[in-house]
Amino acid sequence: MASNEIKIKVIRPRIPKMVICPSCGQKQPFRKKGEYWKTVKEIHSEHTLLLNVQMVNVKCLNLNCPRKSFTLPIPEIARYARCTNKMKVEATAGIIQDNSTLPRISERLGRSYNTTGSKSTVDRWKHAQADRYDIKDIISALGFSGILGLDEYMPRRSDNYDLIATDALWGRILYIESIPKRSHEHVEVYLRKLETLGLHPWAIIFDLWKPFPGTAKKVFPDILIQYDYFHIMKVLHWHLRNALAEYRKGLKECNDSRHKLLWKYKWVILKNAEDRTDKERQRMKEIMPFLMETIVPDILEFKEWVRDIFLSSSTKSAALARRNMLITQGWDLKNPHFEKVVKYLRSYAFNYMTTFLEHPEIPRSGNSENLISVWRQMEAVRFGFRTNKGRLDHLKLYQIAKYLGGKLPKTRESLQSSHVSMT
Repeated sequence: MASNEIKIKVIRPRIPKMVICPSCGQKQPFRKKGEYWKTVKEIHSEHTLLLNVQMVNVKCLNLNCPRKSFTLPIPEIARYARCTNKMKVEATAGIIQDNSTLPRISERLGRSYNTTGSKSTVDRWKHAQADRYDIKDIISALGFSGILGLDEYMPRRSDNYDLIATDALWGRILYIESIPKRSHEHVEVYLRKLETLGLHPWAIIFDLWKPFPGTAKKVFPDILIQYDYFHIMKVLHWHLRNALAEYRKGLKECNDSRHKLLWKYKWVILKNAEDRTDKERQRMKEIMPFLMETIVPDILEFKEWVRDIFLSSSTKSAALARRNMLITQGWDLKNPHFEKVVKYLRSYAFNYMTTFLEHPEIPRSGNSENLISVWRQMEAVRFGFRTNKGRLDHLKLYQIAKYLGGKLPKTRESLQSSHVSMT
C-alpha cells in the first residue's frame, strides 16, 4: 500500500582524475567549473523517494573544442531528466510488454510506485526511448532468415492499407508502413524501402493479391515466390460457402425443411474434419443421413481433394497430377463454384502455390495473419496509431522487448561517441 512518507536520498557523482569530453573525445585532467543540485523522482514500492542529485560541470581543456564545458555523467540519471532512467524504463515496459494505455501507466506510477507522471510525459518517454534506435539497426540485430512474408491489412484510424513485412521462418514483425493506394507502384516503393533497411530475401510468401508477384520479381529478380496456403484455403472456403448458401436458398424456395439443417450447421459442415470437436463430429453423424442427396457430400469430398494437393503431395509433379485428377473427374462440371476453384488451380498461379514442394526449406504458410492479429491487439488498446511515427516507435520498442529479449542494439548516441573516439 502506498505511503505518504517522503524520503530524500543524496546522490553525488564520483570525481575522477581524468575525464573525456563527449564533444571532442579528448582525454584530459579533471577541472571543475561549477555545480548545481536538482531533484529527481525515483520509483519505490513503499514510500515516495526523491533523489537530491549533485550535477558537476567540468571544463574542457581543448581550446579547439566548441563545447567549453560538460557535465559529469551519473548512472541512471540523464542530464536534464527529472526522473531516473529506471522509472522511464518501467513506464515504457508497461506500454509495450503489458500492452497497457498511457492513462493506466500514469495511474500505476502513483498507485504502485509512489510517484507521478502524466500520460503526456509517459508518451514523451516512450518516443524518446524509441528515437535512440534506428529501425535498420534493430532489423540487423534480429537476424533475418531470408524468407519474407508480406501481407496487407486495414488498420484502425486509417482509410489506407498498411503493408506488413514479417520473417516467415521465425514469425517476427519486421516493418510496417502505410501505402496511399493498393497499386503496383506503391508496393514497389515499399519493397525498395525494405531493401534499404537491409532485407534481401531469397524467398517471399504472399497472399493472393495480384500486384505482389510481378512487383517482387521487379525488385528482387531471382526471388522465389510462394502463395500463402492459408489464403489459398480461404479462397476455397469462400467458394464452398457460396455453393452451400446457393443450394440452401434453393431448398428454402422449394419449402424443403433441410434448408434449416444447412443453416444451423453450415460452419460445422465447412470446418476441417480434424478441427471438429467431439460434439461436432457427433452432430455430423446425426445430420449426414438427411443430407446424402444434397450438395453437402460433394462439398466435403471436393474440399478434401483440393487440400490433398498441398497436404499429401511430396513433389510438384505429384501435386500437378492431383490437380489434373480434379479435371478428369469432372469436378468443374458439378457446380459453378467448383468450376471457379478448378479454373484458379489451372492458372499460372498454381506454380506459386507449390513452390514449397520444390524447396522444402520454404514454409507453405508465412503466418502473417497471426502476426497481424498480434499487432491488431496493440492497435485496439489505443484505438489505432495516430501517426506513422507513433506506429514505428511502438514497433521498434516491441521488437527490442519481444524478439531481442531486451538486449538493446547500439543507440545513435553510442554510435556517435564511438565515431568521436575513433577520430
